[in-house]
Amino acid sequence: MRIPQEQAFVPVITGGDVGTYSLAREFHEAFGAISAIIPTTVNRNLKHSRILEAFPAGSMTTAEPVIAKLKEVAALLTDDGARPRPLLLLANYDHLVRFAVDHRAELEAVGYTIPYPSAQLLDRVALKENFYALCEELGVPYPKTAAYDCAAHTEQRAQSFAAEELAEAGVSFPLVLKAGDGGAWADISFEGRRKVHYVDDAEELTGLLGKAAGAGYTGVLIAQEHIPGPDSQLRLATFFSDQTGRVRLTAFGEVIVEDHAPGLEGNSPAVLTSRDEAVEKQGAALLRAIGWRGFAMFDIKVDPRDGVAKFFELNPRLGRNHHYLTASGVNPARLYVEEHLRGGLGGPDHQVAKQPALHTTLPLPLVKKHASADQLRRITALAEQGRIVNPFFYDVDSDLRRTLYHRAMQGKAFRTYRQHPPPVGDLRKSAQLR
Repeated sequence: MRIPQEQAFVPVITGGDVGTYSLAREFHEAFGAISAIIPTTVNRNLKHSRILEAFPAGSMTTAEPVIAKLKEVAALLTDDGARPRPLLLLANYDHLVRFAVDHRAELEAVGYTIPYPSAQLLDRVALKENFYALCEELGVPYPKTAAYDCAAHTEQRAQSFAAEELAEAGVSFPLVLKAGDGGAWADISFEGRRKVHYVDDAEELTGLLGKAAGAGYTGVLIAQEHIPGPDSQLRLATFFSDQTGRVRLTAFGEVIVEDHAPGLEGNSPAVLTSRDEAVEKQGAALLRAIGWRGFAMFDIKVDPRDGVAKFFELNPRLGRNHHYLTASGVNPARLYVEEHLRGGLGGPDHQVAKQPALHTTLPLPLVKKHASADQLRRITALAEQGRIVNPFFYDVDSDLRRTLYHRAMQGKAFRTYRQHPPPVGDLRKSAQLR
């Protein structure tokens, strides 16, 4: 086994994307730790790496095989009869966070530490209608929204929603339609189903409501005003709250461009670290109001019509491209370990990740092409200062095969972005994929 028996703790990370590798790198940079990775399969993000050991689990869409694999890995990591060592369980997808929380007791029984809040707290923010109600209560800006309960669907009800309730909520066509419960939405299927739908008129909307209900979706669908503008108006805000509920870390990033290829919509492979004190205060207020614990990331977009940053949702974990935190001076692995394995955070009461940097897995010319004028100026200065960070290019984990693959992926990105271009203003190519 690559993970040494003398290693004091083991990060066990479920997933296999750039966020998974970034976490493994961060634990290695901070503690020299080798991580145990549980992906669906060993992909090119993980192959030929010396800072991780992979234990592929096959399909991870349902809880039972994931929990069984976690128990199997726990036994492998603790089978030498020596003193027990903590296994810190980290999940890179919302449904995997839910699996860990729902099975907390049996996972803790085999040695795992679960650094996620209670199921009750997850429920409060996982449903988008709950999140928007909290925004309304606290005066945090969010897009105009109307909710449709598919459990009560009838054709007449759908027509009333499209004709009357949208207007009452101030939502007009064309609009964005998305599931209030992303996990339940992923479990259903119908022809033309997408993560997010862009809807031109009432006829298209009522048709989608009927298809969703007919496919067995019984949650809420969110009809939301479209926030225009390019990807460079998107923002990410990441926070860490300790076990007493105090916000201990704030990090803010400006998205330069998102992925727009099918299945990858909403990923942010180029993030410029920045500051926005208004957003930082609003995000912290939301977390304090619900008593949040651990990491949380907000998806936000600046509305060009009024200049206001509007909140889309809260993710109960680090994001896929969270390495912008480390690039900006705060390694999240240290917060996990100090808070959950070493008795609580020391150091300053509140940290702000404020070191200027660009996190990207894309080639720099492609990033510059999609940056705003102000972002381009800052990116050019960061390039001159050597402050461009790609998490996959880690000197300690260098391997020619890995380097060649990720260089090839950067070259492929030009072709991918030509085939699936980011938005310029057209709703059908919009960046509002939340």
